[in-house]
Amino acid sequence: MKFLMLVFVIASMAFATDIDGCTEIRSAVNPVQANDLDMTLAIVNDWTVPNASLGIDIFESTTGNYILTVEKTEMQIQAYDLTGAPLGTLTLDTENASCFGMAWNNDPDTDTYYTNDWQDANLYYTEDFGASWSTSTPNPAGTSARGMDFDGTNYWATNATNGGLWRFSPGVGQENVAIPEVTDQPSGLAVFPYNGNTGVAVTTYNTHNIYFYEWDGSTMSYIGSAPCPVSGIGASYGLSYSNVTDTMFWTYQDASNAYHLAEFSFELTSLSRTSWGSIKTSF
Repeated sequence: MKFLMLVFVIASMAFATDIDGCTEIRSAVNPVQANDLDMTLAIVNDWTVPNASLGIDIFESTTGNYILTVEKTEMQIQAYDLTGAPLGTLTLDTENASCFGMAWNNDPDTDTYYTNDWQDANLYYTEDFGASWSTSTPNPAGTSARGMDFDGTNYWATNATNGGLWRFSPGVGQENVAIPEVTDQPSGLAVFPYNGNTGVAVTTYNTHNIYFYEWDGSTMSYIGSAPCPVSGIGASYGLSYSNVTDTMFWTYQDASNAYHLAEFSFELTSLSRTSWGSIKTSF
């Protein structure tokens, strides 16, 4: 009987696989590490949203700025304005039933949206705002990708526990970039401008830190990590940077199973950065 109870408890802690793509066992206590360096993250806004919001991206153009979140259970991408007010939706492909990550190509005139799926090893994409979808492009992370973003030239995606990140151009080339400081399953990923290079921020489902890196085109340097800027988190999900507000937007589930869309500021200027070596570029 005790054995059966243990199996039941373990199964209940790992229940989220079909809900949010987490494949790690959920522990009763979510550890939070101390800051590696002097770093400030501060909540600007925090909105409760009606549906589970996973991956996130920011659409910015001269005609409007929108927060886009993946609602896997609703099979759609929900748009919000920068004040958290809901706007329209984009319908996902019917086969994209386990979608987590989403990224657009930063071109409002010919916008393309890519999504991934934790049950399907292909990337889905649409060039007509969801009227039709294609799955002809393989996902370099297979079914291990969660968070995605686009840096203006290449896409980035997380790649499961200890799997690092993928930097790629769909159908053209790809490389794996190690991030050994992240030892739990990654969830969200955001790129942002940093010191003339590309900053990369990563969240994980269960250890509620945000990890910051700098990519100079060939070398990834670890900047540091800080606890997520709210307490009482059940799971940490998507992450995206806004050039308009110079803040991060983030999705998470609280300890009461309510879903949130939040905005926070971050200060990295006082940090000393440590390079851990070069990575060969394969394309």
